[in-house]
Amino acid sequence: MLWAVFVVVSVWLGWQGYIAEAVPYGDVSFVYEVWAAQAAQGAGTIGVDTVWVYPVFALVPIMLPLLAGQGTYALGWIVLVSVLNAAAFSYLMYSSRGTTRNQLQRVAAWWWLAFLLLLGPIAVARLDSVITPLAIVGLLAAVERPAVAGALLTVATWIKVSPAALLAAALVAVDRRRRVFISVLVTSGVIIAITVILGGASNLFSFLGQQTTRGLQIEAPLATPFLWLAALGQEGYAVYYDTVILTFQVMGEGTNIAADLSSVLIALGFVGILGWGMLIHRKGSRPNHVLPAVALALTMVLIVFNKVGSPQYIGWLAAPIIAGLVMERTRFVAPAVIALVLAALTQSFYPYLYAGLLNVQPLELSLLTLRNIGEVVLLAVSVWILYESKLKATSLPHIHAGSVET
Repeated sequence: MLWAVFVVVSVWLGWQGYIAEAVPYGDVSFVYEVWAAQAAQGAGTIGVDTVWVYPVFALVPIMLPLLAGQGTYALGWIVLVSVLNAAAFSYLMYSSRGTTRNQLQRVAAWWWLAFLLLLGPIAVARLDSVITPLAIVGLLAAVERPAVAGALLTVATWIKVSPAALLAAALVAVDRRRRVFISVLVTSGVIIAITVILGGASNLFSFLGQQTTRGLQIEAPLATPFLWLAALGQEGYAVYYDTVILTFQVMGEGTNIAADLSSVLIALGFVGILGWGMLIHRKGSRPNHVLPAVALALTMVLIVFNKVGSPQYIGWLAAPIIAGLVMERTRFVAPAVIALVLAALTQSFYPYLYAGLLNVQPLELSLLTLRNIGEVVLLAVSVWILYESKLKATSLPHIHAGSVET
């Protein structure tokens, strides 16, 4: 039954983007395909020959859909994402035995299918769609297979930076963190060596500079007050398209300060959460107990305080919440429900009402505002879950990393 629903959901999301030509596949067809074609034709490989907004390993999933043949790049992309999702779904369903654990895995599998359906075609139409299955398997494997987790999460981070939060969570919460660390070093070393051999040494870390110079994207929670000022007709506030970063951003007094403040807030949030996670782990809390809590809190810091805030970022929630549902059960019911609401609200304005949002229309802007308020609520809930971990850390005996809390 689960696999049948998985196929139906996958076909539906693919059809929405490919056959119906919905907005989400714009990046796939008009950006990724162009980059891939340029590299294949010897016209220059972005990220190797020139600076790029993404880490260099993102070239791999961007190039792979070319195997589908000329004129079918978008279809190749759908197949790639569907195969990766199927692999992660299979690991989620069959990675461990035991009646209780298996029931939890099935619950998490049903949740993921509902989450994908509510988030809509954007869930399979960005590079984030590639890192999500890698992140899911990485987190689920982190406690018992730390080397595998380190490799998968490192590969995901070299595609997009966000899985670095999950890597940090693993290094804080897993007992055998040395294996994670060694795996990170080896995997990164291989990727860096290949890039240098291909002549891309000078652009290896160019994505860091590209990210720091961008403005405040309209979907980001920090941008919401400025969008309302634009909607109310306040002079100087407006939505514009950045032709370099290829995103819609908001301009006006205070937006640059908010964009600069974003990095500070993320850094402070990371330091606080990682510090707390290390403390409760050292006090004896189980790895299965700490890992999903730290992973979700760090992910929410990245989402809430990010100056980008693209719709697909909601997809980042899949990995920590699935891990939480499998490892923690009841403590992650509330975050799981909130995440489903956030996914539905995201699809409510993207892609189908996105033109109205660009014109700061009240309905679309209200939907975005509700979504962003929900993100702040989920951040608060995730921090509370992490705080509660201290109480369990003082009362639970420390158990070997391979054990499962039921």
